[in-house]
Amino acid sequence: MSIPKWVSVVFAALLAAGPLGPTAAVAQTSATAPLAPMQSMQPETVDEGATTPPGTGAKIGAGVLNVVYLPGKVITCTAGTLVAGVFMLATFGSAYREAGSFFKEGCGGAWLLTPEQVAAVPKKVQLEY
Repeated sequence: MSIPKWVSVVFAALLAAGPLGPTAAVAQTSATAPLAPMQSMQPETVDEGATTPPGTGAKIGAGVLNVVYLPGKVITCTAGTLVAGVFMLATFGSAYREAGSFFKEGCGGAWLLTPEQVAAVPKKVQLEY
């Protein structure tokens, strides 16, 4: 049984570079403060007073969309809670973080849509591409 020469060379290179890996990682870290981005890279900020409040259509739309969104959120939260409970029972409590993430995914976040979300009124920063 013979080992090809190139496998031996690759193995020797990996073996030699192994102790140098942590040294290379330390060499890449910088003790200097990060540079401030250029002004052209900064997003254009929108004044709080410059944004128009959502209109009547956005308010009505938020109410209509909440008729579907809220029951969907309840179903998603219930399903996430059930899955988290089953997951905790199946793993005898050892997968607490994973079960918690199932619960938070379904039950976290906003439970109602606001007129600002429906109208897509920017809050602080407006990015243009």
